[in-house]
Amino acid sequence: MASLGELWRRIVFLFHRKQMERDLADEMLDHLERKAATYAAAGMNPAEALNAAKRQLGNAALQQELSRASWGFPTLESIWQDVRYGLRGLRQSPGFSTVAILTLALGIGATTAIFSIVNTILLRPLPYRDSERMVTLRSVVSPFGKAELGVSKLNFDDIKAQAHSFEAMVTYVDLTMSLTGIGNPEKLSGVGVAPEFLTFFGMHPEVGRDFQTDDAQAKNGNVVLISHGLWQRRFGGDPNIAGRQITFDGQPYTVAGVTPIEFNLPYDFYKPLTLADDMTKDRGMLALSVYAKLNPRITLTSAQAELDTISTRLAAQYPAENEGVALKIQFLKEQSVKGVRTGLSVLLGAVGFLLAIACANVSNLILARGTRRRKEISLRAALGASRARIARQFLVESLLLALLGGATGMCLAVMGIGVFKAFAPADLPRLDELRLDPAIAGFAFLISSLAGIFCGLAPALQTSHAEPTFAFKDRVTDATRRGFFRSRLRSFLVVTEVALALALMTGSTLMVQSLIRTLHVDPGFRTEQLLTAQIEVPGKRYPSAEALQAFVRRILDEMAGRHDLGRAALSDTATLGNTMSVISFEPKTLGPDQKSGMLAYKSVDPNYFATLGVPLLSGRVFNDHDTLGSTPVTVINESLARQYFAGQNAIGKILPLGTLPEDRRQIVGVVRDIRDVGLKRPPKPQFYLPLLQAKSLSSFHVYLRTHDKNPEKLTPSLQESIWRVDKDLPVTHIESMETTISKSVAEPRLQAWLLSTFAAAGLTLTLIGIYGVVSFSVAQRTQEIGIRMALGAQPGNVLRMTLGQGFRLTLLGTGVGLAATFALGRVIASSLFGVKPSDPATLAGAALLMLTVATLASYIPARRATRVDPMVALREG
Repeated sequence: MASLGELWRRIVFLFHRKQMERDLADEMLDHLERKAATYAAAGMNPAEALNAAKRQLGNAALQQELSRASWGFPTLESIWQDVRYGLRGLRQSPGFSTVAILTLALGIGATTAIFSIVNTILLRPLPYRDSERMVTLRSVVSPFGKAELGVSKLNFDDIKAQAHSFEAMVTYVDLTMSLTGIGNPEKLSGVGVAPEFLTFFGMHPEVGRDFQTDDAQAKNGNVVLISHGLWQRRFGGDPNIAGRQITFDGQPYTVAGVTPIEFNLPYDFYKPLTLADDMTKDRGMLALSVYAKLNPRITLTSAQAELDTISTRLAAQYPAENEGVALKIQFLKEQSVKGVRTGLSVLLGAVGFLLAIACANVSNLILARGTRRRKEISLRAALGASRARIARQFLVESLLLALLGGATGMCLAVMGIGVFKAFAPADLPRLDELRLDPAIAGFAFLISSLAGIFCGLAPALQTSHAEPTFAFKDRVTDATRRGFFRSRLRSFLVVTEVALALALMTGSTLMVQSLIRTLHVDPGFRTEQLLTAQIEVPGKRYPSAEALQAFVRRILDEMAGRHDLGRAALSDTATLGNTMSVISFEPKTLGPDQKSGMLAYKSVDPNYFATLGVPLLSGRVFNDHDTLGSTPVTVINESLARQYFAGQNAIGKILPLGTLPEDRRQIVGVVRDIRDVGLKRPPKPQFYLPLLQAKSLSSFHVYLRTHDKNPEKLTPSLQESIWRVDKDLPVTHIESMETTISKSVAEPRLQAWLLSTFAAAGLTLTLIGIYGVVSFSVAQRTQEIGIRMALGAQPGNVLRMTLGQGFRLTLLGTGVGLAATFALGRVIASSLFGVKPSDPATLAGAALLMLTVATLASYIPARRATRVDPMVALREG
C-alpha cells in the first residue's frame, strides 16, 4: 500500500508542481529564518547569523532537486526536458531541420509505401477461414515439358480415398459463358463447382442461398451464383436479385445468390459442376482443378511425400494414363502471387537501400552539427552533465527528427500507394485490397524509431566525448584524436551512401535496358495499325462443324464488305497473349534420329499471314479451298522446318500429328518465325491449321489491319459488324496491338520506373552527403588552407586537394558498390531480358556517372576553398 501511496503522491505532484515548489521554498525559507533567529539570539549580528544558518542547512538548490526527485518522476521529467530542448534546437536550426526531415521522409515514406504493397500482396493472409492451410493440387506431366495440368476425375477419387493429409478437398472446372439480354453481350469467366465449394472457404452468400445437392442434377432448373462485382456492375446491386432469371449462352438461369465481397476469386459466376461422360470415364483427361485443406499440424512437405507415394502407385496401376504424371501441391497464397514475388522483393530491397542512404545522410548532418555544438556540449560537461545524459540528448533529437520525418513520410506513402494503384497492371493480385491500414502506420512508427536510433547513435557516442576545457576556448578545432575518428565516421557514411546508390543505379539501369530491349524485339510481324478483338462462340449455338464453318464465313464476308475496317483475319488463339496450344509430337515417320517433342499450333484463316505481315518463305499459305472435306494441310514455321526437315524441302512432306488419317497433314508452306506468345519467348517449332477445316471452336480472335493510325477508333464499327451476324456474341479485349504490347510489359515497366525513381533519389541524397562532407571539411580546415596559401600554395593546388577528398571517397564507395552489384545481380537476373547483371558497359557507365556527379558535388566547396583569404584565416585562427 505504501508503494501505491507513493505513486499517487508522485502523480499529484505532476498536476500541482508549481504550488508544491512554492510550498517547498516557503518551508525552506522558514527553516532558514528560524535558524538565523537562533544564532542572533546567541549574540551574532543578523548578517553573520544568516550566513551561519545557510552553512548549516547546506546547498539549498541541491536540496530542492532532491525533494523534486522524491516527489515526481525524475527520469521522465529529464526526458521531457530533453524533448523540449531538442524541439527548441530544431526550431533554431530551420535549414538543418528541414533537410533532415525531408530526407528521412523520403526514405521512410517510400519504405512504408512499398512495405504496404508487399504486406498486402505477399504477407497478408487470404480472407478465408484457415487460408494458411489451403493448397492447390495439380498434375505435373513430364511429356508436356512438366506442364502443370488438372487432375482426372478417376484419379481424384483415388487420391481422396487414399490421402490422409487433407481435411477437405473440392473440385472445380474453369468455364466461360456469355451474358445476354441485359445491355451489350459480355463474356464472363466462371467455374463449375461442387455444392460444398463456398463452405470449403468458410463463406456464405451475401444475398440468397448456397448451392444444394439437387442443383447438380438441375432438379431446380439451371441455377447460378454471381459474384459481388458482377452483381454491382451489371445489376446495380439489386436486392431482389435472388430468384431472378438471366440468360447465359442463350439458356435461362436462376440466380440462387450473390457471393460476399471478400470472396475475391477472379470469377464472375459459379454454377453446379456437371461432368460429361468422357470426363468421368477417361483417367487421362486431366481437366479438374482441385483445392484442398491440410489437416492441422500437417506440413506441406509431409503431404507432398504422401502424394508422391500415391502418384507412384497410380502410375504402376494405370501406366497408360499416369506414366510420367506426378502430383504437386502448393499453398494457395503462394500460387496466387508466384508471378510477382520476385519483382516486389526487388522493390522492397531497393527501398531498403534508399532508407539506409537517407539515414546515413542524416547521420552525417547530425555529426556535422554536433561538431559545431562541441563548445555547448563541453559547457554542459563542465557543469556536471554525464556522458550518458549528453548521448541521450542527441538520441532524443535524432528520434524527434525521425518521427517528424515519419509523419511526413506517411503522407508521401499515401500518395505513393495511390500512384502505384493507378499505374499497376490490372491483373496484379489483391490490388483492390491495397491501402494504408493502421498496422502499416505502426510499421512506419517502428522504422522511424529505428531510423532515429541509427541516425543518432554514432553521432551521440562520438559527440558525448566532450572535454570540459573546450568550453573556455574561443575556438574549438577538430584536431584531436576524437576529431580524427569523427572525420573517419563521416567518410565511412559517405562511402556507404555511394555504394548503396551505385547498386540502386546499376539495378535500375539494367531494368530499363531490359525493358527497352523487350520493346525493340522484332515479333516477326507488323504491329502498327493493327486492331485485335476476341469473340466467344457458344458451342450449343453452332453444334455441327458445318454450322460453325458457315458462321465463320459469314463473319469474314461481313468484315470484308466493310471497307472502313481494312483487311481482316481470324485465328483461334491470341497473338502476344501469353497463351499457346501445344501437342506432343512423335515424328517416327520423319527419320530414326528424330526425337519426340512439343509442337505449338494455331488455326488461322487464309488472310492471317497477309494481315499480320508474316513473310512466306516457300510454298503457299491457305486459301478458300482448304475447307472441310479437302486434303488436310498445314503451314509450318522455319523453326519446325529447321528442326525436323533440315537440309530438305519441306513442301509436300507429311507432318504426322496423330494416328487418324486426318491427322496426317501435308505441308504446303513455310513462314517466318514469329513471337506470338510473348516478346520474351523465343520462337518454337510451330504449325498452322486452316481455320476453315476446324470442326469445333470455342472462341476466335479478330485482326484488323486498318488505315487509321489510331485503330481503336474503329471499335464501334467492329462491334456493329459482328453483331450484324449474331447480336448475342460478346466482343471483348478490343485493343490495338501496341496496347497489347504495352500491357504485356506493364509490370516490368512499373518496376523499372520505381527503381529509377529510387535510384535518382538515392543519387541525389548521396550527392548532398558528398557536398556536405567536403563543405564541412573546408570549413574545418580554413586555417590550414590559409597557411598553405600564405606559404605559396596556388588556388589550383587547393582545388585539387579538396576535390581529391570527395573523389577518393566516391572511388572507394564505387568499388564497394560494384562488388555489391555483382552479388545482388543474381536476384534480378530472372527479371532481365537481353542483358546480363554483370554487363560491363552498364557497370562502367554507372561507375563513371557516379564519379562524375560526385566530382561536380565536390566542386562548389572546393572552389570556395580557393577563395580563402590567408590573412582572414590566420586572424580567425
